[in-house]
Amino acid sequence: MSKFLLVVFDGLRPDMVRPDTTPNLIAFAASGTNFMRARSVFPSETRVCSASVATGCLPRRHGLVANRIPHPLDAARSVDTGHMTLLKQIEQDTGAPLLDAPTIARLLHSAGRDFAILSSGTTGQTYVLNPEADALGQLSLSVHGPEFCSTKGRGLLAKLPPPPRAPAERAVWLVEAYRAHILPAPPDVSILWLCEPDTSGHYQGLGSPDQLDALRAADAAFARLVADWRAGPHAEDLTIAVASDHGHATITGLHPIAPHLIGSPAEGATVMAGSSCGLAWPDASAETIAAAADWLTTQDWVGSVFAADGIDLPPGVLPNSAVLANHRRAAQVVFTLRTSNGPSARGLGGTTLYDGNLPLGGGTHGGLLAAELHTVLMFAGARIRPGALADAPAGLCDIAPTALALLGLSGAAAMDGRVLAEALFDAAPSDAHPAAESWEAAHGDYRQRLARTRFGRHIYLDEGYRG
Repeated sequence: MSKFLLVVFDGLRPDMVRPDTTPNLIAFAASGTNFMRARSVFPSETRVCSASVATGCLPRRHGLVANRIPHPLDAARSVDTGHMTLLKQIEQDTGAPLLDAPTIARLLHSAGRDFAILSSGTTGQTYVLNPEADALGQLSLSVHGPEFCSTKGRGLLAKLPPPPRAPAERAVWLVEAYRAHILPAPPDVSILWLCEPDTSGHYQGLGSPDQLDALRAADAAFARLVADWRAGPHAEDLTIAVASDHGHATITGLHPIAPHLIGSPAEGATVMAGSSCGLAWPDASAETIAAAADWLTTQDWVGSVFAADGIDLPPGVLPNSAVLANHRRAAQVVFTLRTSNGPSARGLGGTTLYDGNLPLGGGTHGGLLAAELHTVLMFAGARIRPGALADAPAGLCDIAPTALALLGLSGAAAMDGRVLAEALFDAAPSDAHPAAESWEAAHGDYRQRLARTRFGRHIYLDEGYRG
């Protein structure tokens, strides 16, 4: 019976997959199919990405539309989705599931199949991958402690040595836990989510010695997992995918937003800040939303600007639907801070302003730079084409449907993603052809452009920027 494992290297940029940093990932890619045009979603933030992996759907379908969202019943409050307890509170307050789209965990349970998660991400990130883990009797293990695990996850955690405190060591600890306790008899689908190189990139800086060391350690741990897999009883029935959820840009300026809103049309809005930002009001009129969005296009610290669909958008502003994030939970105005494709001090392309608690020179993500949207996606296994470089566009939403196809299960047709037939021996590649799309808007000296790729009915975000 076919099985599937997804290993996520959180925040891994494709240009950091190099012989000096990830020789084992390079060897793994060479043994299978490597998607060279893999993309994240917008906002390119971890919990948003996790929901897209879990559901095979875009943010406009699953509804986890940012790392920080307006409370669904009170837009005057914002909710940090990194905390499992706050996500559970949303479910309790609304009397509804956290995600609007069914998860792969639910689909597998309905088919009598099993699912497991091991994650060193935040407690909210782990919960987003499977909010129903306990109800479905599935394993969900968080390195942050038993209170953040499912019942099965607590059982596994009790068998393991205590997780180390350092994020890089936690990532390695998680791989070793999977090798020892899961790989010998893997569930039908499992996700191993590593917090590196994301955490070290945030706090030690992109391309810093500490980040490169963390990446090398995670790569070496992954090599041990792959060696066990190839030598073990599941070499023929287990397919392994490796992905990153987003890339990173370097912070070159710290720019608090709130002081700029005083006296502006956006004053009084609830602010959700970062590199991708949102403005929300409990009962904003269309005129208020349009005025705030219009004002943002006059500010030199602002990048791309989007606003709620269905209102008369001012010149220069694009609708939320352009970035596939038009959902009732989305902030009425969404924007990025000013970015550049130019190099950082360490030579990595992509820099941005930022409003938050990360340091100058640190990494961040959430926006529309190519450095944030371009991701890693590769597959290997007995049913995967070896030594293939796939030029067809691919993305996070495609992972779940591909896993279902490998297992011979239905459900993929209802997802936004597609089965990545380019990787599969027993599937004919799509006869669709990539078609470039460009969305542009201008107002006075302000201009923005959004580049997308359409592939059949599927849409992938390539880059967005202020001209």
